[in-house]
Amino acid sequence: MKLLEMHHVKKEFDGLGVLQDISLSVEEGEVVSIIGPSGSGKSTLLRCATMLEQMDGGELIYMGEYAARMQDGKCVYASKAELKKLHRYFGLVFQNFNLFPHYNVLKNITDSLISVDKIPKQEAVERAEKLLTQLGLADKRDAYPYQLSGGQQQRVSIARALAKQPKLLFFDEPTSALDPELTVEVLKVIKELAKEHMTMIIVTHEMQFAREVSDRIIFMEEGIIKEQGTPDELFGTDNERVKEFIGHLAGE
Repeated sequence: MKLLEMHHVKKEFDGLGVLQDISLSVEEGEVVSIIGPSGSGKSTLLRCATMLEQMDGGELIYMGEYAARMQDGKCVYASKAELKKLHRYFGLVFQNFNLFPHYNVLKNITDSLISVDKIPKQEAVERAEKLLTQLGLADKRDAYPYQLSGGQQQRVSIARALAKQPKLLFFDEPTSALDPELTVEVLKVIKELAKEHMTMIIVTHEMQFAREVSDRIIFMEEGIIKEQGTPDELFGTDNERVKEFIGHLAGE
């Protein structure tokens, strides 16, 4: 089953086409990594998929339900109530954690569940505690973000996204703010999620990780998808630009 479909997506900033006719779909249980140079539109694509940015053109569909479609040459979004429902299908993990500094770990995870999703407090706390145990953070439930390492903060951020029990999880360069040792810690968590068949779209510059964890890798440049395929297909491509990009990053 297709969890996400994006058709002919366009996005401009100040007249500059950042996304130019992007189409992709993601099947349930699939792990898709998006790679490409800085400024290629990867993060903008994720922000359009998660409705943090409005598309200028194209269609956005979650589980067969339209979040946005073209009408009379314009990109028109569904009603607020419908969008709220569609938001429940996905979670998003940011590169800079985006934790509330004045909330402890437990409240960072449960606050939105209780206040937005109207989940009973006891159930929200149970979900959070189970995830914290799973992610090796059971002893940090009462800690505040400033008391945690970057890797621990990112794991809390992942727990917060998972607590909503999404069908699909987006990661926007989840390790770019971390040093190499902490990067390994976070990538291990994502690999475990892949083993559990969590559907994920991951924007990353970690080439070896993308190769190991992905069912499909998409290479983006200049706002378009230049190449996509299985990890073996992409790492064995004849496309000189893709070879150069992968080789450069793999050699860092």
